[in-house]
Order: sequence, then C-alpha cells, then structure tokens
Amino acid sequence: MKEEKIMKAMEILNANWKAEDGSFLYYLHEENNFHEAAFLELCSCISSLSRCHPQDQTASLKIVFVYGQVLKHLLYHFDPQDLSVISNLPSDYSEKLELLEQNVIHYFQGDR
Repeated sequence: MKEEKIMKAMEILNANWKAEDGSFLYYLHEENNFHEAAFLELCSCISSLSRCHPQDQTASLKIVFVYGQVLKHLLYHFDPQDLSVISNLPSDYSEKLELLEQNVIHYFQGDR
C-alpha cells in the first residue's frame, strides 16, 4: 500500500514537473488557469511524499522546481509589464500559496 501511494504521488509530481496535460502546472502554464482540483492534488502529493518518501533527492529537486514555477506564474500575473493573466485565480490565492508552501516546508522538515 505504501509503495502504491509513493508511486501515485511521484506520478503526480512528475506530471507537474513536466507540465503534462491535466497537471496543475500544465493548467497554470499552458492555459493560464488556476485549476483548483489539480492544485489540491499537487499539495496532497507533496504531503504524501513527506510522510512516505521524505527528502529523496530527485523528488526534492522536482518539488523545488514546481514550487518555483508556481511562484513565477503568480508574479507574472501581477506584473503590469507582462501579458500573462491567470483565469480562475481565487480571491484567497495567498491562502492557497500558503498551503503549498506549508506542504513544501513539511516535506523538507520531515518528521521533526
């Protein structure tokens, strides 16, 4: 069961890392769309990895990359010099960002 959960979480992380169709990063990058379900799936995947597969170097690099891309896209959205506009960006986007940040921090802190 644990192996299956790790494999599923890694599939979700890899899909986001590659911005594959259906992943949160795909929606954000390719469609300029904040897809709530895909966002929650990404957060859940990072949370699962922190419990089942903490601090794997490959996973860590992918998590940092995806997190950085999310931050960049939000910056582009608010940059008046950039034409990128994210549709469906929730009004509580800062809380969403906080949720993602807490999952990333928890991943790197492990069981502390």
